[in-house]
Amino acid sequence: MGGPGHYLGSDQTLRLMQTEYVYPTLGNRMSPKEWGEAGRPKLLDQAIKRKHQLLARGQSQIPAELDAAIRAKFNIYFR
Repeated sequence: MGGPGHYLGSDQTLRLMQTEYVYPTLGNRMSPKEWGEAGRPKLLDQAIKRKHQLLARGQSQIPAELDAAIRAKFNIYFR
């Protein structure tokens, strides 16, 4: 760990990994063993579930003016 170009043992690297790294909301951080024991869940299934949760809220994620401009320019077939 102390060799040239190896920074995993550095305090700065650890600090930055804890503060600067963004973990995705829809990610699976299980080990392969845990993943297999959990029935090998598919990330796509999680994404579809999250989509349904967002759509069930009935709230647009963008400002009304921008939504109207997009809908005026493109054929939108939902909501």
